[in-house]
Amino acid sequence: LIMISAQAYGENGKMKEYHYTGPVEHKFSPYAFNGGTVLAVAGEDFAIVASDTRLSEGYSIHSRDSPKCYKLTDTTVLGCSGFHGDCLTLTKIIEARLKMYKHSNNKSMTSGAIAAMLSTTLY
Repeated sequence: LIMISAQAYGENGKMKEYHYTGPVEHKFSPYAFNGGTVLAVAGEDFAIVASDTRLSEGYSIHSRDSPKCYKLTDTTVLGCSGFHGDCLTLTKIIEARLKMYKHSNNKSMTSGAIAAMLSTTLY
């Protein structure tokens, strides 16, 4: 007994032709887009930075408690979304450089200096 799927038939009742295109090569990429939203609003003497906490990949939710805002100093916050591994690595690099600066200069880095350092680190 041969079973043929009903999907193999067209609307007119005749079998559809299938064309074999050869093997499909699946590419591996270690990067995943974990999504995320970061929003910042600045005023004359204030700034508000907010983000979601969901870490997802496609339709899967890996965590509902994964913050995307990182406090660097008392006056500076970094918001980061995208591939979670890149965000973690970036914040570790920035935090290490902030510690080195503080030990060398006995003061915290300004927000403008952190922005310049972030710019050179990323690009």
